[in-house]
Amino acid sequence: MREKFLLACALLLAATATAAAEADKKETLRDEAGEPVQVGVFTSRWGRLFSGNEDKFSGALSFTSGLKEQRIAIPNSSSTAEQKKKYNQTLNLSLQYSPYSFWFANITSRLPVTDTSRYTADFRYSFGYDDWHANTFSLVYSNYGDNHFWTSGSRRNTYFEQGAVTLAYKFSLPKPVENALLINKGDSIICQAGYSWVPRYYDLSSNDIRKNKNVMLGGCGYTFKQHFFVRATAFWYPDSSQQQPWNGDYSYSFGYAGYTPGSFSVQYANYSGTRYPGHQTGNGKFREGTVSLTWFLPL
Repeated sequence: MREKFLLACALLLAATATAAAEADKKETLRDEAGEPVQVGVFTSRWGRLFSGNEDKFSGALSFTSGLKEQRIAIPNSSSTAEQKKKYNQTLNLSLQYSPYSFWFANITSRLPVTDTSRYTADFRYSFGYDDWHANTFSLVYSNYGDNHFWTSGSRRNTYFEQGAVTLAYKFSLPKPVENALLINKGDSIICQAGYSWVPRYYDLSSNDIRKNKNVMLGGCGYTFKQHFFVRATAFWYPDSSQQQPWNGDYSYSFGYAGYTPGSFSVQYANYSGTRYPGHQTGNGKFREGTVSLTWFLPL
């Protein structure tokens, strides 16, 4: 089943590449100042869902699948859960509202493909200010934690204090460096450096909630032929004891992203547990990542 799914994604990626070649003749994918727009659909966990889109309302449907079976706790009532080994596959609905300028709020609701019930449905959300252009600041709150519409036992729907507040600065490389790195005219590179603060976080070693996690981050993204992209972000924890097994040393993603309503995107992403050579053992191997197929809703 997994092999067939990956083959289907590869065929879709090839088809969208052909469509992109035709679209490149028509689309400039540049902002009002003539600067290239970075691919931005589902490529960042610390900002807007739909960079490059100036619509007030945006939405997407997506299917996400892990590449290996994992042991997952599945709630089956308001007070009980069972452990099960399965591929983590979800159907997702993402909605974003941008009332003014680059201010935004978004939410992604997720529903498992199997073992579906109201207790297994969850959501992720973020809001703030995020301009996708170079040489701009962003300030974003994001929560990718344990958020549920229907809770088990005495748990809350969301733990707001366990979300992250990220201040970042996007910038372009010096022109001589950028020109040396760009493969094609119209390609673009944009980098970001930032700081994330998490007021409360779960610490595995003490099995307790601790305060004030601090994370520094920095990375770059390359957009090729205005649709294909690759991005990588590195993380540094000033207090190394605050880094949990699931907190990666780095994250990366690559794929193809459409822009216009009705277009599709295909992406591989790995955000969890990655480790540099020589660092403590993590679980961030390639198969720990996920593959996503996204349809940009024609709202």
